[in-house]
Amino acid sequence: EKVIFFIENSGSMFGYVNQANEFKNSLVGLAYLPEFDKAGKSFYFINGTSNPLRNSGIKISYVGDDPEVFKNQLNQKSFNIGDVRFSDLNRMFEIALDSAREDQISVLISDCVYDVGEENDPLTALRIEIQKTQQAFRNRLENEDVQTLIIKASSRFNGQYYYASKKGSEKIADSDRPFYIIFFGKTDLLNKAMTEQSIGSKIEGQFETARFFVNDEKNIPYQIVPSVDLKGEFKLDYESKYKLLNARPLKGEFQFAFAADFSSLPFSDSYLTSISNYECLHSNFKVVKGVKIEKRIPGVEGTHLITVFTDKNPLGDLEIVLKNVTPGWVMGTDIENEDNIDSAHTFGFKFLMDAISEAYNYRNNDTNPATFKITITK
Repeated sequence: EKVIFFIENSGSMFGYVNQANEFKNSLVGLAYLPEFDKAGKSFYFINGTSNPLRNSGIKISYVGDDPEVFKNQLNQKSFNIGDVRFSDLNRMFEIALDSAREDQISVLISDCVYDVGEENDPLTALRIEIQKTQQAFRNRLENEDVQTLIIKASSRFNGQYYYASKKGSEKIADSDRPFYIIFFGKTDLLNKAMTEQSIGSKIEGQFETARFFVNDEKNIPYQIVPSVDLKGEFKLDYESKYKLLNARPLKGEFQFAFAADFSSLPFSDSYLTSISNYECLHSNFKVVKGVKIEKRIPGVEGTHLITVFTDKNPLGDLEIVLKNVTPGWVMGTDIENEDNIDSAHTFGFKFLMDAISEAYNYRNNDTNPATFKITITK
């Protein structure tokens, strides 16, 4: 029904809008995303702080409802509105989260650098700020399904970088800097509108994604596929389709595949085919292969094939889970000092992502997005 864009316009963001670059192209591309064609749109700049000691306040400046008007406001002159001295990320998250209601999606665009002030111990101050962020997410998730999609992108930057961990700033001249586009909305809305393909069609340059969502105990359809990746022998139990009979290893090895229909989950193919995202609980098996089904297999319904293997006793109850794992790029993005500002890192980024992840884990009670149970007998 509606998409609400909040663009941080504190001083640290000015370097993204003083020239034609990937930042501008990506934001305008998202505003014109075909999936948003029938939705109303509103654009706001946001800055300032709710800290009572700083003689400021959260400043939300209405830019308009027209992507064409919004496009022409992505410049330093238009950005210089509100209180550009401060960026209160906690309040920005609260405001954006609160705007994701019913059939509305909200978007926050920021460099995700926390403004912790001139602290003697910036990492401790950052941890305190992060606790507030986690609480904001817990409060919003308490009774509702809100998915968070974080996109890391990169753009040419020409301006001042304001330190989060110490006084002062540094001039960065025409170098790449990361920025983040964070979507909030119901899972079915974001799954439909923000696929990897739709994101890739509008984000200029390379990008990374991470999704956090409420696990609602989806029953992911799955079936054994005896014609693929088989080592050893078994028979299907046609009374219980998740049971293998007369299982016999071949030269001490036993392996088989099953097809799963992941179409209801918001993960990319690269996530669903990564064996590190699966775990075999309480058994001798391990997942050794994951592939997308490109060519139809007669009698098989599903989107991906998962292969499990053991060189030990295969008999017993096998339980395979697909985990909701924070992607590796998150740790690769984090840096805990600002001695070398570069194109890939963001100060304290791991703390932010941990806060979001822990809030969702608390809501999900550590359940997994998908579980598959198979019994193997003699």
